[in-house]
Amino acid sequence: MTLVLISPRHTSLPFAHWLPERAGRMVAVAAAGTPIGDGFREVRTVADYRDDAAVLAAARDLANRHRPTTLLALAESDLERASLLRGEFGLPGLGSAAAAAYRDKVLMKEYARKAGIRVPDFAPVRRPSDVTDFLAARPGPVVVKPRSASGATGVYVVDSVSEAAALPAGLLESTPYEVEEFVEGQLYHVDAFRVDGCRVAAVASRYTTPGCLSHWSDSPHGSRTLTAGDPLRPLLVQEAWRLVEALPSPPTVCVHAEFFVTPEGTVVLCEVAARVAGGTIPVMLRHVLGTDPRELWARVECGLPNDLDAVREHVAAAPLAACCGLPPRRGRIRRTPHAPAGALDFTLHNGAGDDWGGERYAQRKSGDFVASWVVTADDDERLTAALDATVAQVSAGFDWELEAVSGAVI
Repeated sequence: MTLVLISPRHTSLPFAHWLPERAGRMVAVAAAGTPIGDGFREVRTVADYRDDAAVLAAARDLANRHRPTTLLALAESDLERASLLRGEFGLPGLGSAAAAAYRDKVLMKEYARKAGIRVPDFAPVRRPSDVTDFLAARPGPVVVKPRSASGATGVYVVDSVSEAAALPAGLLESTPYEVEEFVEGQLYHVDAFRVDGCRVAAVASRYTTPGCLSHWSDSPHGSRTLTAGDPLRPLLVQEAWRLVEALPSPPTVCVHAEFFVTPEGTVVLCEVAARVAGGTIPVMLRHVLGTDPRELWARVECGLPNDLDAVREHVAAAPLAACCGLPPRRGRIRRTPHAPAGALDFTLHNGAGDDWGGERYAQRKSGDFVASWVVTADDDERLTAALDATVAQVSAGFDWELEAVSGAVI
């Protein structure tokens, strides 16, 4: 029996298709009102999936009655929940020490720095004065962000003491935050997979815009894999594996590691998560790995067979790939585009009439897109041309009724 924690963002994943051997032998916890697919013996729902106590109580009830031998959790928000349950019920997988190291941005940087991996200057934050003290010791700009959040939520870029003093005190006192120096440079990521201590694959990619905060400006963004001849590719892969060794990682682990590369060529850790990447990256990685990385990891977590040699061979021969997503604008969609020529896996995530105004827009994450797609090519120049052309076509195909804010339309 397998216990699955299904976050609202993962309800559409085809677990029964990915895990046919587990059909009828899976139980799940999911948010109320979010239908999931077939293959589950029992599904327990909770009113608010953000409520740790409710999710854990439902999961414990299922575990006590069905006695699972494996636990599957793909979402960042479920990593620590899953690690607690594994410890309580003696299940294999990421334990509490590893989950904490991969979730807590202060703890992960402490591990990395001790191993000689370059990290930004950083400090924990409990009140606005911690940020002003940091700025006094090391002038800005600085980044203030939650220690355990994902998707660029709750992030502030602060340039001065006056801006630091204006941070919401209640928020900083109720949620663990950190402050770190703002690193000038391009942001890259490495998606790596290790099974039973053996390295399966590590794919190095570059974000197509300076970083995941690009959604703040409603700009299309995504990632593109690095060419075999790019000197940064082996360097980034090496740093990713060093990071896995630096943290208390189990023999079987997948990571999504982000690194800055400064104009001088210095590689600096941004952060790392012990999960498959989110947003459009898994769809891009499918063209590199030859399988959806979420399916690959679901089968690994459930102890089911995978042809890992076939994955290695596919990575070695794969074309270059790029993914892109178009973030929402603040308003209502009036018209959506057709799939552009050359786009693979084109997906409309919203339709005409969907409204991204008000609080929904304010709470958007870096992985929220109204449309996403992938392009592939045999060389970097063709990949760039395909990416630019599809971005132009998709952007032009949307029509928005924009929301008026403080007398202005934005």
